[in-house]
Amino acid sequence: MNMVLLYGQCNMNAAAAAREYAFQFGRPGVCLPSRNVILAAVNRVFEDGNLIPVLHRGHGQGVAGRPENDQRGQNEERVLNAVEVDPRTSIRIISREENLSYSFVQKVLKRNHLHAFHYRKVQALRPKDYPLRMRFCEIMLNRITEDDTFLDRVLFTDESSFGRDGTFNVHNHYQYALENPHLIVENKHQTRFTTNKWAGIIGDTIIGPIDFPERLTGGFYRDFLENRLRELLQRNRIENDEVIFQHDGAPAHTANATVRALDQLYPQRWIGVPRRDNVPFISWPARSPDLSPLDFFYWGAIKEKIYNSEIRSMEDLEERITQAGAAITGEMLPLVRQILLSD
Repeated sequence: MNMVLLYGQCNMNAAAAAREYAFQFGRPGVCLPSRNVILAAVNRVFEDGNLIPVLHRGHGQGVAGRPENDQRGQNEERVLNAVEVDPRTSIRIISREENLSYSFVQKVLKRNHLHAFHYRKVQALRPKDYPLRMRFCEIMLNRITEDDTFLDRVLFTDESSFGRDGTFNVHNHYQYALENPHLIVENKHQTRFTTNKWAGIIGDTIIGPIDFPERLTGGFYRDFLENRLRELLQRNRIENDEVIFQHDGAPAHTANATVRALDQLYPQRWIGVPRRDNVPFISWPARSPDLSPLDFFYWGAIKEKIYNSEIRSMEDLEERITQAGAAITGEMLPLVRQILLSD
């Protein structure tokens, strides 16, 4: 009860409540609750009005001083304290070091809503990148506040390369068998092949993926913007005059010819990486794939599908890209925009 009262007195700050508890009740031999223990107690009160953990309840619930209940309560606190000390620990480590059963530790963590979250790889940033990323996000949020159609009119674009080897995650693929089938997947092939694709996302529409040269030049890219892209937009019934075009800072994207074409096609309506003589409508921050739906969603979803087994030929690779791209529909894009805004 004291933990919950202190939690309220400390303005629902569990860390502050843990410090205050230690100050008021700390003495030799007393097991002090951690931040996680206090949060667990508060959650139990709000969820079912009971301070006693579910694992400790039974026909003797509410009987103070029962040794078995006291012991279980202490064991639960040991588990939660172990997670507090080292959030990267595991159920097996806690079980071994605290001499508790695996299932007990697992139930305690589940009951207290502690989940194992995986790390994810992100783009390495330089110190100067942070203010530029912050500025971009502020501008975009202000534009969206002023015009609720703004984000739906941004045409996010990107290119991606696909090769024979790709990335096959052996931890995600397995077979059940009575005996070890000694599964293998070949890589580092002597015969290699790659293909480059372009795609765009605007509103609930996906354009592409379409073929792009492996070595993109400014001349090809300018011609693409002036001709092929306009055709693709018309085919999808998208008015070019409403589009806010976005791309990153690839060399072909910042070529002088490209910038001149963008200024003519999308006057005050394009997002890109600025150069000395190149000032876009909104500056795109370098090294920011997490801000592009193509990078953090579309290409990853395609590659996850196409690299789930060995690719035998260029035809096989192309067919897989086509099928994987077709499986990603416009119905998924509202959620993608929510993720973009929430992150």
